[in-house]
Amino acid sequence: MDPRSPDQTPKMDGALPIKDLSEADAGLISGAATHLLDIVRETRERAGAGLSDHELTLLLRQAGLPTEAGFGFLSFSAGVATLSVPQQDPATWYQENGWIVPEKERIGMALAERYGLLLSEPPDQIADVSPSRSGSRVVRHRLELINRWEAVVVAHPSYLKVRLYGATSDRRYVRDPNQRLPFGPELLQTLSALYAT
Repeated sequence: MDPRSPDQTPKMDGALPIKDLSEADAGLISGAATHLLDIVRETRERAGAGLSDHELTLLLRQAGLPTEAGFGFLSFSAGVATLSVPQQDPATWYQENGWIVPEKERIGMALAERYGLLLSEPPDQIADVSPSRSGSRVVRHRLELINRWEAVVVAHPSYLKVRLYGATSDRRYVRDPNQRLPFGPELLQTLSALYAT
């Protein structure tokens, strides 16, 4: 046991003493950003290639990120931030046949137009058995706002996914892990219209 106080613990080979690790994490996360997605981007860019997506997710969770417009941070993977959403009633999302209700489609179309994207309603991979029709299978759908190459926003009553990095020009068909997609800080506020109760 070292009788010295933690403040007197020497640094070895440039390593931080244990007491400084949380301060280092806070320094990595603190910055000028005040919007949730901007904080995720800035933290990833400050961390550089030294952290995997899994490690970045753990770092961001430990930081206790703020919620914004009802959305909270869950994870970061392959350029996409996955967020928690306000509690949703599936009946406000789905028609009996599993398709998205017209009101959500209308909001989705307006959002797609605002950001120069296309609206898509692909089926979820897991099929539900509808309680209203015994034995019939109903496949539910989700809303996706897509550019020419990939889904940029995936809106589901259980989660929201927002692509932060990816393809941005007609000459780029491969996702670029370092190319920021051009969304402003109002993105989550506008997407919250889909989750209004």
